[in-house]
Amino acid sequence: MDRFIRDPESEKLLSEHNRTLEAAEALGGTPFKPNMTRDELLKQFKYWQKTNKEQSRGQGSASAVNVSFAIPIYPPCLAALKGLKKVMVKDLLLETHHRGSYILVRSIIQAENMGAVMAIVEDEQKDAIPLRMLNEKLRCQDGCVDKGQVLLVKEPYLTSMPDTEYGLRVDHVSDIMFIPLFDEMVPSVWRERLPEHETSQWMARDWLNMGNEYLNRGKFYSATEYYSKGLECSPTEEEKHYLLYYRGLAFFQVDELDAALRDLDAVPAGPKSDKALRGKAQTLYRLKRFRESCDLFAKLCKKKPEDLSAGNDLREAIARLAEQKKGGYNFNKMQEKASKTHPPLLDHATWIGPVTVRQTKSQGRGLFTTEAVKVGDLLLCEKAFEYATEHHSRPRWSSTLHVNTETRTTTRGGQLALTSSIIEKLCKTPSLAAAITDLHSNGSRQVSTGLVDDKPVVDTVPFLPCRFQVARIISLNSFGSPTSSRGDHIHDARDASGNPGRLHNCGIWPYASMINHSCMSNAHRAFIGDMMIIRAATDIPANTELTIWYLLPAPENQPMDFSHWGFECSCTTCVDIKATETRILETRVRQRAQIAIALEKSSEYSRSRAEVLIDRLTKTYPRPLEQVLRLGLWEPLTLIAGAYDSLMQQNEAREAVVQALAAVGFVLEGGVEEPLVVKKWGLAMDNLVVAWIILWGTLLEVAPESAKQAERYARMAYLICVGEEESFDATYGMNFRVAREPAEESQEEGWVV
Repeated sequence: MDRFIRDPESEKLLSEHNRTLEAAEALGGTPFKPNMTRDELLKQFKYWQKTNKEQSRGQGSASAVNVSFAIPIYPPCLAALKGLKKVMVKDLLLETHHRGSYILVRSIIQAENMGAVMAIVEDEQKDAIPLRMLNEKLRCQDGCVDKGQVLLVKEPYLTSMPDTEYGLRVDHVSDIMFIPLFDEMVPSVWRERLPEHETSQWMARDWLNMGNEYLNRGKFYSATEYYSKGLECSPTEEEKHYLLYYRGLAFFQVDELDAALRDLDAVPAGPKSDKALRGKAQTLYRLKRFRESCDLFAKLCKKKPEDLSAGNDLREAIARLAEQKKGGYNFNKMQEKASKTHPPLLDHATWIGPVTVRQTKSQGRGLFTTEAVKVGDLLLCEKAFEYATEHHSRPRWSSTLHVNTETRTTTRGGQLALTSSIIEKLCKTPSLAAAITDLHSNGSRQVSTGLVDDKPVVDTVPFLPCRFQVARIISLNSFGSPTSSRGDHIHDARDASGNPGRLHNCGIWPYASMINHSCMSNAHRAFIGDMMIIRAATDIPANTELTIWYLLPAPENQPMDFSHWGFECSCTTCVDIKATETRILETRVRQRAQIAIALEKSSEYSRSRAEVLIDRLTKTYPRPLEQVLRLGLWEPLTLIAGAYDSLMQQNEAREAVVQALAAVGFVLEGGVEEPLVVKKWGLAMDNLVVAWIILWGTLLEVAPESAKQAERYARMAYLICVGEEESFDATYGMNFRVAREPAEESQEEGWVV
């Protein structure tokens, strides 16, 4: 939840764009007079295509940054097509939404994906104009807009475009229709591409055969149009059987799961009945309706016991149902799959543990425990509703900026890709919409999903339009994530810089997104691929609200900024920071930097200087630990503990670790003289596991039983931070097998701290 940037460069971009926007708006309502001919537009478009291909092959400038701007919010067309009036390119006005109108155009070149789908189109009078479509990968006639494709744009929006003159922009998937060439709406001047024989004389069998031809070519949407036409032609029962089965199959291939389920469920008895049953079971599986999927696979296995494929499908469905009901996961296999798969999309079910959604006093909905839970207990293991990813070896999000002029925020990364994927999913499977539209939208009106011209219009509430409303919900509820918290954890253990650039993925986990923020969080999230694991970070009584970090607690250099989510954190640490003089905060920042520099050197003088600086830093915290934690001491104390440990100065290392743990809320008893006991768990900080391992090493000879307990606490910290403990030995086991041997550098499996 930390992909929002406010910096001078972003402010400059905002200011420049606002000036451009004001200049464009001043021309609103002016008749459109093209400055480029049809041939000039095509020449320019081919140049764009060449440049786009070079950039996709990595031949573009390494320093180039793609900047996009959120345009002023406008609603999708909510009127049925029969209530709209046809217009031509010559009728269009600059910077205008042509309400109550539609335009029919034809692509004169194959479209290109340039952040959005771009094409050059013409009307019946051969007046050409650029067309820019967002979110049209889901419906671009099976992956592309071919030359000759007829398109209908409802309430066309003519606006300025980057690197060209004006063009049509479509932001809402429901505002564009792909018209098949056999449709009566296609102008006669474009009908030379139709089959020579007259389709008006076709029977259901003819439409079925043509649909099968498109299906075999992978043109699934085109196939559905032909099957639909066949169903309108009074088919026989046998023809209806095949038309519904194949249309359901085509819908399944393009992830239109609601439509696939509807068709496969309606297939009359016939030769494809068993395949329709399997298709229905597979569709239910994809919809996460595992109980129903199990029932159908079991029915199929009973009917055809020799069908090994059905048996395998049944076992997978049973495994998902068990995960959904009992929360039993093989985390080792999950880690292995996530490390070898890109994107790391895991085939697992969501488990909701001893938690429930309730209203909070001041922060809307939240998650509460339904029973008392212990530290490390699994509370929730949720599969992402949708997940956007980039490969770490081919990063592209760092060179992408999206500027929102309304919220004055700049977003880097995959949030744009995530928003597009979610809109695609909601349009294809409207039954899933509530999982997103019911989420927090920071005071915006409740959204809904409806149909206009038999097409889903996501969020069809006046003044809360589709793309913009979904984008707002995603910006408030999505999470940045590593591919695996284990890999991220290993990196943090070696390098405490906490570089956010390692977050190569982002996603939305609807149930987890209801957990509110607190800097004093009592739960912790971890990731394995697109699975989020929430565990208790301390003992939590029943009926207690769960909290996690939206942003990592700052080391007290400035108050935490949660304005994007519309609240201020009122935890004791944030309140104390606001009450602390600026000069004290600046002193802490300066001293922390000086400590880090001193500990980069191995001389005794540098360590002595670091000790003095840590003592001075400690004195900048006048309030007792019982009242306010001292997060700014965590990193300096763990750094110096590591330095002491490497020099075998066990007493000093132990004391530094104990102080570091106390600074972030841990309450310890015993150690050397008495058994080591954690009376209260503190915050799950970076390098927490390493701190416990250092403490274990300092106790190994002087208090073996306490050392064993320190190892148990190290494993518990690992469980909380990484989400599972099965990989602990592979990560840290060498420390316990070969205590006191020199550290091996650049070793990931079983590496030594």
